[in-house]
Amino acid sequence: MTEVIRLKYGNTACYLFQGTKKILLDTDWAGTLPRFFHELGQRRLTVQAIDYLLVTHYHPDHMGLAADLMALGIRLVVLDCQRAYLHHSDYVFEKEHNQFFRPINDQAIKLVKLANSRTFLHHCGINGTILSTPGHSADSISIVLDDGEAFVGDLYPLDQVALYHKPILTSSWRKLKVANVHQVHFAHYADEVIS
Repeated sequence: MTEVIRLKYGNTACYLFQGTKKILLDTDWAGTLPRFFHELGQRRLTVQAIDYLLVTHYHPDHMGLAADLMALGIRLVVLDCQRAYLHHSDYVFEKEHNQFFRPINDQAIKLVKLANSRTFLHHCGINGTILSTPGHSADSISIVLDDGEAFVGDLYPLDQVALYHKPILTSSWRKLKVANVHQVHFAHYADEVIS
């Protein structure tokens, strides 16, 4: 069973997966790096121990620290279904004149095919897979562990799906159910048990 630590140092719940390698799922806004370091320190963790960063989707509150963490030696893993969205939020940070934002260096990413996600996670000592789960955004992904836990970023909770009338959202939840997910962890909502 993979140990997963919830990190919250801003508006976004992030998760640290601890296998033979450590994977951080999501960051917060650009400018929250000191709070990220503080959160790690509170849990007796170091940034140097983190091997990879995955981002559930490339909105500002999930990828704001990506370039900062890359500069500290963490490798950004981008799924092939996300590649076109890598710089989706750059204009938001530029528009708000966020002095802390640094764009992602495309040449330094590790590109992984979605079909090979289980192999990548296995290499990290984590039993699970990564699914494309669009609905909140086209580039949304979810990490699904073999024990039935899913980490879905901003995917809307199951009880809200009918409100959106989006077939793609229904399809994403169907994928999670087929994967035998029973516990869902969100970035902004309370955890949810599904059956």
